[in-house]
Amino acid sequence: MLNTWTRGRVLDAVAGMEWHPDGAIEVLADDYRLIRYPDWALDPTFPAAQVTRSQSSRPLAEVIEEVTGRVRRWGLPGVAWWVSATTRPQDTEAVLRDRGGVQIDTVSILARELDGDLPDLAVPGEVSVELVAGSRTFRAASMVTVRGWGREEPAVATTDREFRGAMRDLAAWSSFRVVASVPLPGGGGQPVSTGGCTLRGEVAHLWGAVTLREHRRRGCYRAVLAERLRLAREHGATLALVKGRPETSGPILLRGGFADCDTERCFWLSI
Repeated sequence: MLNTWTRGRVLDAVAGMEWHPDGAIEVLADDYRLIRYPDWALDPTFPAAQVTRSQSSRPLAEVIEEVTGRVRRWGLPGVAWWVSATTRPQDTEAVLRDRGGVQIDTVSILARELDGDLPDLAVPGEVSVELVAGSRTFRAASMVTVRGWGREEPAVATTDREFRGAMRDLAAWSSFRVVASVPLPGGGGQPVSTGGCTLRGEVAHLWGAVTLREHRRRGCYRAVLAERLRLAREHGATLALVKGRPETSGPILLRGGFADCDTERCFWLSI
C-alpha cells in the first residue's frame, strides 16, 4: 500500500532505474531510448539491444524502422522492446506482435514506502550480510553476479574499473551493494547472494539481486533485501523501487509490503 507516494509519482521515478553500464552505446531520441549493452554485461537471457522506453506520437512503423535500422548497423539479429502502461502509442504491444514479436520476459514494478517499520522478512540466523566496502567483499559480490547470471568473467581491467567506481559511489552514498553468505562446514562463510541499490534523492532503486541457484530458498535473497532497505532508509530514502519477476522475487517482495504498480513486458523482434 502506498500513502505519500502516488502511483503516478512511482512511475515517474521508474525512468531513473535505467542501467547504463560502462561501454554501453545509448541512443536517446526524443521519443525512445535504445541501448546496446556491452558484451561483458550480457548473459543467456539478456539481449544486447533493448528499447527500454518508447513514448512516441509518430507512427509506430516509422519508429520501429528507425530502431531496427540502428540495430542492424550494430550487426545484431534483433532488438528487445519493453512495453508498459506508459508506452505510447497504446497499441505498441499489438503492433510488435503483428510484426512477429515474441514475449520473452515480464517484470513487475514494485514499490514500498520506507516510513514506519520495515518488513520482517524472517531472515535465517545462519545467513550473514555485509556491505561491499572493500576488495574482499567486492570480489565476493562480483563472483556471485557472474555465476548467478551466467556471464563471462570480466577482464581484470574491467573489474578494477568497476571496483574503483563502486568505492567512489559508496563514499558518496549514491550507490552501494551488499553480499550474503552461508556457513561452510569447516568454518567461514560462502558468498551466495548479492544485490545493489542506487539512491536518487528520496528513491532507493534496488537492482542486480541474484542468488546462486543451489542456495536458493534459504532466505539469502530476503537477507539481501532487508539490508538494502535498512541502509537505504538510513541514508534518506522514503521509497524503495524494484523490478521483480513474478516467478522469483515478486512473491517475496509482495509479502514484504511492496505494492504492484505496473507490469513491463519485453518482446523480441527479429530483424
